[in-house]
Amino acid sequence: MDEIKAQKKALKKAYKKAKRKTVLAWKILTILCAVLMVVFIPLSKVLTTFDNTIAAFVGGTFWELENEDPNAQYFTSDFASAEEMVDYGLVLCQQVEAEGAALLMNNNNALPLAKDAKVSTFSSSSVNLVYGGTGSGNIDASTADTLRTALEKVGATVNPTLWDFYTTGAGKDYARAGSGTVATESSATAEVPWDVYTDEVKNSVADYGDAAIVTLSRVGGEGADLSYGEVNYLALDENEKALLANLAEMKKNGQIQKIVVLINSANALQVDFLKDNEYDIDAALWIGDVGITGINAVAQILVGDVNPSGSLVDTYCYDNYSAPAMWNFTPTVYDGYVEGGDVPEKGSTYMIYQEGIYVGYKYYETRYEDFVTGSGNAGDYAYSDIVAYPFGYGLSYTDFSYSDMNVQYNAADDTYDVSVKVTNTGAVAGKETVQVYVQSPYTEYDKANGVEKSAVALVGFGKTAELAPGASETVKMTVNKRDIASFDTYGAGTYILDAGDYYLTAATDAHNAVNNILAAKGYTVASTNGKMTADGSADLTYSWTEEALDTTTYSTSENGTEIVNQLSCADPNLYDGESNTVTWLSRSDWNGTLPTETVKLVLTEQLKKDLQDVRYNAADYETMNLPAMGKANGVTLYEMIGLDYDDPKWENLLDELTFDEMNTLISDAFHWTMPVKSVEAPGTRDENGPQGLTASLLGSDATQLTATAFTSEDVMAATFNTDLMTEIGKVIGNNCLQADIACLYGPGNNIHRTPYGGRNFEYYSEDGFLSGMMSAYEVAAIQEKGVHVVMKHFALNDCEQDRIGLGVWLNEQAAREVYLKAFQAPIEVGNGNGVMIAYTRWGAVWSGGNAGLVNGILRGEWGCDGMVITDNVLNVYVNGPDGVMAGVSIYDAMMPYVTDMLPQYQNDGVIVNAMREACHHNLYAIANSCGMNGVGANTTIKVVRPMVITIVIIIACAAVFFFLLGLVLWILGAKKLRKTEEYKAYKDFKKASKKAAQ
Repeated sequence: MDEIKAQKKALKKAYKKAKRKTVLAWKILTILCAVLMVVFIPLSKVLTTFDNTIAAFVGGTFWELENEDPNAQYFTSDFASAEEMVDYGLVLCQQVEAEGAALLMNNNNALPLAKDAKVSTFSSSSVNLVYGGTGSGNIDASTADTLRTALEKVGATVNPTLWDFYTTGAGKDYARAGSGTVATESSATAEVPWDVYTDEVKNSVADYGDAAIVTLSRVGGEGADLSYGEVNYLALDENEKALLANLAEMKKNGQIQKIVVLINSANALQVDFLKDNEYDIDAALWIGDVGITGINAVAQILVGDVNPSGSLVDTYCYDNYSAPAMWNFTPTVYDGYVEGGDVPEKGSTYMIYQEGIYVGYKYYETRYEDFVTGSGNAGDYAYSDIVAYPFGYGLSYTDFSYSDMNVQYNAADDTYDVSVKVTNTGAVAGKETVQVYVQSPYTEYDKANGVEKSAVALVGFGKTAELAPGASETVKMTVNKRDIASFDTYGAGTYILDAGDYYLTAATDAHNAVNNILAAKGYTVASTNGKMTADGSADLTYSWTEEALDTTTYSTSENGTEIVNQLSCADPNLYDGESNTVTWLSRSDWNGTLPTETVKLVLTEQLKKDLQDVRYNAADYETMNLPAMGKANGVTLYEMIGLDYDDPKWENLLDELTFDEMNTLISDAFHWTMPVKSVEAPGTRDENGPQGLTASLLGSDATQLTATAFTSEDVMAATFNTDLMTEIGKVIGNNCLQADIACLYGPGNNIHRTPYGGRNFEYYSEDGFLSGMMSAYEVAAIQEKGVHVVMKHFALNDCEQDRIGLGVWLNEQAAREVYLKAFQAPIEVGNGNGVMIAYTRWGAVWSGGNAGLVNGILRGEWGCDGMVITDNVLNVYVNGPDGVMAGVSIYDAMMPYVTDMLPQYQNDGVIVNAMREACHHNLYAIANSCGMNGVGANTTIKVVRPMVITIVIIIACAAVFFFLLGLVLWILGAKKLRKTEEYKAYKDFKKASKKAAQ
């Protein structure tokens, strides 16, 4: 037996040796490559699908310039170096805050503090300021000064014991959670309970008692609105109330001399705590989100190095729920909707803008005037119990007087030249904003046809230089009469000018404007039995009379396009697919039309049809031949630089595009525009930027950009300084140029419809005119550097709840005069040439599929010929056919929905011709952008992949190759093994042993 075992062992050893020699290496290679295939083939597929995202995160590009022309620099930097650019931006951000922060309250001249003041900074937010919002507009403020360092730089001394309590002591456990990504819910207040403060901390205050500076911070962001209802995030929480109450007690006991509140929020805080001043607060300063250096300006304001000159861009209330829009701020499910039924889930909810034009001050001030004059069933409207600080309000450390108002009408350009003399009557140098408001007559025609008129509407503004005490300046402003016309939805279906009396007034704020006009009509506090809050100045008004209703002068746009109703699909009273109607808020009957509940909309068959993900039906269109494609005309994009959009040469260039190139250019544009080889068009890198250029959502250390993080947009607007907006645009444009960014997703131009909008920080104001004019100067300066601007989100993205698919219902007057007006001026005045389409539906129709909105108003009336891009394609209702037919030209598509969908229509001449026109818009934008820098007459484009994707694909391909090679060699080796003597001897031995055992 031992001999047999030894023989078996020897034969088996020889067999294994032969096997290792002929098979093992190939077996290992095959198995290893199989594992690599399992990993890298799906990985390559994922990376190829999300190549834009990967490149934005880790770096890389999709094209290279061959024979690059170093002299072909069409747009160049205004700065000698990146360092100079950064330094300029830091100073500018500080100046924006210096002129944007609004002083709301300053009892007994509590501010400014002494330059060597010893102060205690209270609240957990004092060590954790809000520098910017979250989501796509998030900024990096890691190098910014804190409130403490900013105060110390201007000479103040900050209580170190209290500061350490919040940063390293027991107070640190109550810090607000950090965030930068898209939110899923509202932030929550995070104040330290008073019983957590130790005796040591409380006793330290007396030595730093010149002032208690309390920071009240609120933060908003993409993805979620702020809490309202059971939890009012914009009201003080119980811990904040306790803090203020205890500070009031300390002040009473002489431990502190003054209480100063900083409102660090882009969302209007509910300031009911200031109504009766139960906490004995001395001063309140609104500072918004302060950006990278804004807190340094705040410190300068606090000690008097800077005199505040900001004016509120939102109405500040004692009761935020008093806004009529709050009755319709919660998405409502359509009556008849069944989950999993015949209506997509992303089409199941809606919101009705039942307040119409009466947003912000246009509600509060209009109802106030009607209360004073006894009109419109205004009821017992207690304005002073509701409004704390009106739109446009802002105090100074000095006083100003207005005089010598003069108005001249210029028939040649249909404008009014308004001038007013501003005199500094105080003892401190300062700047003053002059605001021009108009009042249009509210006529019987208006009442009969549903045209609404606000008591006042901002139509112009200007700002003085810094005036020394006793100095004067005549501020000159221009009012475009087009801004006075009203849109008549249900009558003329265009803009009209009513017959009747019109007023212009120069005012400090919207409420002052109403009082001035009331004074011009003969009203006083005395004559109204105290209904007026203050007497106005009739000397600061100008009036004229229009003798007849004019329905023609403003029925064409500035480029000559006829203006007609374009948005009836979003009006339940005009849309055929809705059986219920909506009563819009009207000043003809305030109490009778004020919303008290949400109107229930019913899913009819027509509404269900219109809510489907794709609405395009070829049967609705006349057939068209396919356009020419793939022709060899020899025209390159270089030759199109500077040519008009309608130049006939574009047709020759567009004939060269292949279908695949059109599909890629249109549908594969998540933060990149893809190159087009046939016309030698480079791609472009695109990025977010409402508060300045940012790559925070997608960026890594490899892709972070050198850029200025500015204040929130509301602080920018609060400066009322268009020169500063030009400078902001200049810096952002140069930041983009430095970073090779040719398209900017920003600024944000939606409206602060309510104080609770999650993204209010990246929108300018509650007022469409102010938003549009301030944006116009910023956009113009950005585009001067060859950066294509796509303002977002066009339109009605005024809340974050159900933003993907929410149906908004409103009338066209409100749409045009409030929400679209913020986009109109940047296009018509600022030479803007692009927008980012909102997720929102207009009624049932996705914004990008709304031909009246995009082709009708944006491209037709306003003349926008550039790139119109979607928001990130996260759902299939943001689709290719409906978009290109309505005027969308390119898709910010992380997901491949559109890339996969459009080829299904490659034999549909209607769709392919629309795709061709979309490419025309895109290539026109690229041809006139800094993306063409380096492209000369002989430059060609090489299409490449980002290196990381190329490496993964190479590994995947190599794995497949070597797997197949290993498999073949494994099989051949196995055959060779069977022919060896060792194999035969071992197998024969096993057979003999088995037979013997039987």
